[in-house]
Amino acid sequence: MTAFHIFLTILLFIIMTLSVISIVFGMPGTLISFIAVLIFVIVTKAHYIGWISVGILAVLTLLAELGELLFGVKDASKAGVSKKAIMLSIVSGIIGSIVLAPFLLGVGAIIGAVLGTFIGAFTVSVFESKKTLDAAHKGWVSAIGRLKGTLFKGTIGIIMIIICVMDIL
Repeated sequence: MTAFHIFLTILLFIIMTLSVISIVFGMPGTLISFIAVLIFVIVTKAHYIGWISVGILAVLTLLAELGELLFGVKDASKAGVSKKAIMLSIVSGIIGSIVLAPFLLGVGAIIGAVLGTFIGAFTVSVFESKKTLDAAHKGWVSAIGRLKGTLFKGTIGIIMIIICVMDIL
């Protein structure tokens, strides 16, 4: 392995690690990781990571992005959360994760995402139904869906890193 390839490998794992962390903030971390791997494979002419692994990573990326969406939206929809409440919960979840990210060594981002999702869904639901308990339930279901989606996507992001490490080693 040349010094250039060592540099590219280190850069790839830094990007992938940061991408997995970005999932907490509502970013498409697995997609960013996949693009980084694809560029790495093209530059290194598939010498370290093979095209079969790229195909597997593509499927995992699609699964992660769809899974996160389904966990969040499906649970909320089942509970009767409106489309407006779902949209605001997504935006407020991202804002919450950014605001609380500096706290608790980054764990605040997860707390902020869940709390922000709850607040967004709760706020719209209160205005729509005028029932606080019902709105709290909808906010809770939305927040748990967001947490499940984030954990699912983060797990797949970590699996993607493991696949790349195994290929390179």
